[in-house]
Amino acid sequence: MCLLVLLCLKKIPFLAGGIFAALWISLFFQCLYLHQNAEKPERIQFKAQIVSLVSQNSDWISFDVRVLPTAPYSSYFEAMALSNVQRYYRLTWQKPAKIEPGQIWQFNARLKGISSIQNQGGFNQQKSFISQHIIAKGRVKQAELINSSTSIRQAIIDITAPILARFSEGDILRALIFGDKSQLSEQRWQQLRQTGAGHLVAISGLHLSVVFGLFYSLLMLLSRLFVATQHRGYGIAIMLIAAMITLGYGYLSGFAVATQRALLMMLLLVIFTVVKQYNNSWDRLLYALCMVLLLDPFAMLSAGFWLSFLALTIILLAVKPERLNVEPNLTHLHDKAQPVLVRAKTKLNRFYHQTVLGLKVLWSIQWRLAIGLGLLQAVLFGTMTPHSIWLNLLFVPWFSVVAIPVVMLSFCLWLGTFVLMQLLALSPSVINESGENIFYIANLSLEPFVWLLSLSDYLPYSLVKVTEQWLMALLFLCIALGLLHYRRYSSRYRSWVWYGVAVLLCLPIVLQTYAASWQEGHVSHQPNTAPQWQMHVLDVAQGMAVVLQHGQHGLIYDTGAAYGDFSYAARAIVPFIAAKGITSIDYIVVSHADNDHVGGLSLLSKTYPNSHIIADFNVEPYAKRPAYQTCRGKLWWQGIELQFLDDTLHSDNDNDQSCVLRLDDGKTAVLLTGDIEAPREQALLNADLTLAAEVLLVPHHGSRTSSTPAFIEAVQPQVAIATAGFANQYGFPKEDVMARYQDLGIVTLHTGHQGQISLSFTEKGYKIATYRHHLAPFWYNQLFKFGERLKAE
Repeated sequence: MCLLVLLCLKKIPFLAGGIFAALWISLFFQCLYLHQNAEKPERIQFKAQIVSLVSQNSDWISFDVRVLPTAPYSSYFEAMALSNVQRYYRLTWQKPAKIEPGQIWQFNARLKGISSIQNQGGFNQQKSFISQHIIAKGRVKQAELINSSTSIRQAIIDITAPILARFSEGDILRALIFGDKSQLSEQRWQQLRQTGAGHLVAISGLHLSVVFGLFYSLLMLLSRLFVATQHRGYGIAIMLIAAMITLGYGYLSGFAVATQRALLMMLLLVIFTVVKQYNNSWDRLLYALCMVLLLDPFAMLSAGFWLSFLALTIILLAVKPERLNVEPNLTHLHDKAQPVLVRAKTKLNRFYHQTVLGLKVLWSIQWRLAIGLGLLQAVLFGTMTPHSIWLNLLFVPWFSVVAIPVVMLSFCLWLGTFVLMQLLALSPSVINESGENIFYIANLSLEPFVWLLSLSDYLPYSLVKVTEQWLMALLFLCIALGLLHYRRYSSRYRSWVWYGVAVLLCLPIVLQTYAASWQEGHVSHQPNTAPQWQMHVLDVAQGMAVVLQHGQHGLIYDTGAAYGDFSYAARAIVPFIAAKGITSIDYIVVSHADNDHVGGLSLLSKTYPNSHIIADFNVEPYAKRPAYQTCRGKLWWQGIELQFLDDTLHSDNDNDQSCVLRLDDGKTAVLLTGDIEAPREQALLNADLTLAAEVLLVPHHGSRTSSTPAFIEAVQPQVAIATAGFANQYGFPKEDVMARYQDLGIVTLHTGHQGQISLSFTEKGYKIATYRHHLAPFWYNQLFKFGERLKAE
């Protein structure tokens, strides 16, 4: 590949660049994931430095560590890889010792690959891990502290944290100064999402530009006050000092990816200015992009990468030089012969035109940013914030002119005061009191911003969820508007061609609007001989969750597990339902009361209060309302027959009390079995019920206590789907159990390996699509060879 790059460099430079990119990404990937194993958890010892605390509760803590290389190396390549590429682990620790960023520990932990649940609409943690260079996750078994010294940054955070905690906006102050957003509450995050103001609390180009401009201006002012003779050397020195201060601010913020990109842009600007290479803004943007991808090619998997570079691109497109030079004729401004009143009027006129020009440029940038970043946000997160346009017109100037300068000046003043008081050996109470007085103004400067954030809770359509269908329709609409805009500058083709293409591109949004209005009022509870519906078996790790979809109507069978504040309903089920455009959940069927099946019921019952709950046990502790009916009899849903299979077995085993549901649309049948085991399977056989189905959810996640040969023969499925977490602690589904299905020629699928499994049913039969191989077949979703057992070396 290196030879190809050299051969193509002169004749075909674009191809040479593409080959070099593939080579560089491959090498970087190999350096990161050297000797990593996804399928077989391993217990290993390693030395690592604490990087950051992710989350914690009363018993558990989650944190990231940077793996420190230890010799000897097996090869030169391994030595180079482990020494030059930063590699991280995401660890959990039960009842941990006190840890702080900067400490170095010797860990003994059980590690496995970074595979995570994969569903449409949900957060792709596996992609996020790769972008952060997290190569494994695991659980700490033993640990020994080697070096307790913490970084300078952490020491400053520890000193400042008690003071900031006393202020009402201390969480935002901490985010602005240190880039630490861990103190932001869920309510605050929701308000930031609703207003599109999340970028203001994430240190990026805006913050670094303001800090650089602030200290450059202050130093230039001091230079002019105390130095009579000015020359270029002073300007360069001041620029370098301001750049170093901004670099220090980047260090305080933890050098996040967005911060690194902005620092690269700023340093390139400074370097070009020093060497008198006044490249245009586009060149600097491309240089920064090149440097970021050279240093970290996996930055492209980060949402912040696309948001920041798209924002810079939009700003460069919006701020054109000719717009900034529009000014009235002011040649007579310095004419001493003109009367004083005329010159004053001329100055006022210039100030007026500059103000208007500034407002026009601000509006030009803001509406483009709102549309461009709004669409990108819809692509990345499935949501849009309509109020972000006018709110950011207030937020951005306020942060640029008032909030960020006041906060940074307060912090610098506090840091200087702290050092002085330490030298004077003053008491901690005096130091904290002085800190409160210094940060009071900084806290005050954020109160208008927080007031507007709280106002967003009462604004209509503050956060609009965008389905995949609407997203594609909106993208086509934007392309159509772009073509019409470009048509004004091109006379190559006739106007009717441009308008015809634009009309065709607008058809998807028209059809989507019509389909939505038709489905909204179309409800069917009668048999349907020509069905059009889908069944989605979601990947909720070691648990079960199935969503049936017919247009905008849905039915949920089982709700996944919940652990404390975390639930797979919030992580996977609710985002999936929003992404698929399901607006009405008619029924929630809960098979039995085990956590991995009922854990998400509390959240789902609140999210969909009009849904009817069907269960054979008391659901009021979870849903705060009784069940609509028990798992008995039959009902019709959207033309599909729902038959609850009952038998005479009375067992104390929770699993055997599972609600068994058979779906039949007249063409294809599906059997949902919950966690039934062999006794319940035999009882169903003895009851002489209709069990035959083309699709079967493997009972009890594929355990050896179920899937008896007689039961499989009675159902005669064509497809068997096992719902079990990847590399779970129970070893489900068992290989010998799945072999029973495979020996009969039955297609077997496993959510832990394939991710979400979706089946589309029509009058012609059904089609299967899996997340990793059909719905999102990207390389980072197929990082490991799922399903292939690896031999221990």
